[in-house]
Amino acid sequence: MDIPYALLGSKQSCTCGRDHQVPIEKIAIDERMLDHLSPYLLGESLERVLLVADANTYQVFGDQVYQHLLGAGVTCGVHVFSSHHDLLPDEQAIAAVRQNIVQSGAKGVLAVGSGVINDVARYASYQEGIPYVVIPTAPSMDGYASSVAALQFNGVKTTLPAHTPKAIFVQPKILSDAPFELIQSGFGDLIGKTISLLDWKLSHVLFGEYFCPKSYEMVLAPLQYCIEHAAKLRERDQTSTKNLFVGLINSGIAMAMMGNSRPCSGSEHHCSHYWDLLAYQGVRPHASHGLQVGYAVQWMIRFYRALTQLASIKTPLAPALTPEREAQIRQFYGDGAGEILTVFRDKESWHREHDGDFQTRDISLVLKELEPELSMLPSAARALREMDIPETVDVLGLTVDTLRETFLHANELRSRYTIFDFLASQGELHRATQNILEPLEVVKK
Repeated sequence: MDIPYALLGSKQSCTCGRDHQVPIEKIAIDERMLDHLSPYLLGESLERVLLVADANTYQVFGDQVYQHLLGAGVTCGVHVFSSHHDLLPDEQAIAAVRQNIVQSGAKGVLAVGSGVINDVARYASYQEGIPYVVIPTAPSMDGYASSVAALQFNGVKTTLPAHTPKAIFVQPKILSDAPFELIQSGFGDLIGKTISLLDWKLSHVLFGEYFCPKSYEMVLAPLQYCIEHAAKLRERDQTSTKNLFVGLINSGIAMAMMGNSRPCSGSEHHCSHYWDLLAYQGVRPHASHGLQVGYAVQWMIRFYRALTQLASIKTPLAPALTPEREAQIRQFYGDGAGEILTVFRDKESWHREHDGDFQTRDISLVLKELEPELSMLPSAARALREMDIPETVDVLGLTVDTLRETFLHANELRSRYTIFDFLASQGELHRATQNILEPLEVVKK
């Protein structure tokens, strides 16, 4: 399994009928990547850069990168966030990096780290109109190669347009030496594609939503590999760890091709975003994005099982923003309510626009189209157990009541069509949620 190098830095026509562009120019996965980094920067006239890291990643690799660049004639400023844990990709972090970019006169940014560092560096450099290069320190998430930034503004997780890195440089040993919880997080993020691909295909089958087979396959192949090799990943096998990283990069490339995160983010991510909001409100502790996504997959498997048990498909009920629901949204989301209401209205508009596109009421046809993905779900559940991503309710500081609220309201966070929207449109979301959580209610009593 490898990176689709032929796609890098080019625009190519696709069988889906669209042209795809992947602006990333270079990806180097090499133990001697530092020998490639400085010539690349100098060759791209990036002789003055700002290195962005946190306290952990600077110690792991950032200082080595800094010393190497100084010796190679690259002027390198440093912005190290003091936090070892719980750094958020919020307004304050972005503003701090932007200020340092201006003060240092940097022509480019080097992000040395993983999820939050990458998103902060991506968005800050995008806002300042300069390129950035990423040096991953863990195979922990799929956003390295994407063109959007996952940020947290006013406590609400939001995905905003930004830009892809100009290049990605990584040492494989750094990946396999990463803390296991970061490898576990990357696995959770990748296995989440089991659900996001299902959500995408469900919308395509029901409403004819645009679907790109090439992007789909780019995500599917490494997903299948990592499901099959979960036990090896648990042992920190270097080949399996490298292939996990390749899978995460390819997922990012698929998103860059699409111009959005549709192939890689669905209902499982919406659950994670909802839990991030609760953590921001102090209701529960923060947890890694990938762990949350992997944990959510186990519940989404149950919701797709509810779909398979339907006898028929009814004419969809469109979502409606009642005055009562708007008041509840304003009370619960606070300063972030405006964005949630915008999403809700976008979802209303999407349903109105696609009402005439509804293509089938034949449940057997839908199940036939989704069969390849549905057949992966038992293996995905097994792989999650092999990677020690548990099923117990309280593992992320959640409760049965929190899960119920999540399943009933997570689809408010994005306008994207998912299994939640399908079941809601069938008048089945409350029933499915109750059936899924009822065994836990019995245990609780």
